[in-house]
Amino acid sequence: MILDFIRDNLNGDTWEEWCDACYRDRYQSDHFIKVPADHKGDAGIEGFTLSGVVYQCYCPDKNYTVNELYGHLRDKVTTDIAKLIKAENVERLKKLGVPKIKEWHFVIPEYPDKRIVEHLEEKRKEVLSAVSENPDLYSYIDPSIRLIPKTAEDFKVEFVRLIRNPLVDLQLNSAVKSVGPIDWTQCPSDKINNIKRKMLAIMKTSEEDEEYQFMVQHWAECYLKGLVIMNKLQESCGAIYEDLFALEQQHKKDVAAKSRMNPDRSLNHKLFDEVLDRFEASIRNQFTCFSDDAILELRRDLVSGWLADCSLQFKAV
Repeated sequence: MILDFIRDNLNGDTWEEWCDACYRDRYQSDHFIKVPADHKGDAGIEGFTLSGVVYQCYCPDKNYTVNELYGHLRDKVTTDIAKLIKAENVERLKKLGVPKIKEWHFVIPEYPDKRIVEHLEEKRKEVLSAVSENPDLYSYIDPSIRLIPKTAEDFKVEFVRLIRNPLVDLQLNSAVKSVGPIDWTQCPSDKINNIKRKMLAIMKTSEEDEEYQFMVQHWAECYLKGLVIMNKLQESCGAIYEDLFALEQQHKKDVAAKSRMNPDRSLNHKLFDEVLDRFEASIRNQFTCFSDDAILELRRDLVSGWLADCSLQFKAV
């Protein structure tokens, strides 16, 4: 599910940037070292740690079928493991200071079936065979080395931490923007009735008014979108969901009290605008990870929940 947050503009270069950042974050105490490929190639690794972990990443350049994707993953593993044990790369790896390799990670966004796991095990046996035949040459490879597939989900904690870092120019917006059109008529009748009652109070109009009917549909759709967005955040990015939910609940309590203290129906529209503006300002202040359009979407969708339930009230007379 973490892929929902990084899928926009995901390609080989951006995936490598994400992987570098995740490994640097996770293995900071083990001294992560990036291996640039600009001189004589990367020898089958993108980077390594002094604790014996090395990794190679790969991102498909288009949407392949399951069989096509496996073929590309298999070929990538085969190529890079060949580099790892290629005689002419031995000195290069040793000069880089790569310690005895205990784990070789193949870092990919996701994999559709178990065949790549099986292929990695075949390649592990190939590496072990080479080591047993010439242990002095391959002294940088641990006899118990493991070849392990890693996916985006394996770095969920690091992704969340990086996404919420305002210094990282990668914003958490795809979960908000990826929600498509929603049929507002699927909104529960009790929620729609609450929205209708409150729109009449805010707009001071009649049910025959076309603008009123439009706004009812608008806020009913926002309510349903808000449910979808919050569910996606809860599943994929629990820390952000929890903080956003806590903020929303605190504002919900405040507006419940403030709206009930409104002494004048003529102030309904002004009060509603103030609620929207104040909530938007709080999101902007606490969540630097969201873009402007995502913040506006969250403002609409979460406030619509207050219209659909009994927290936000307006004077009807």
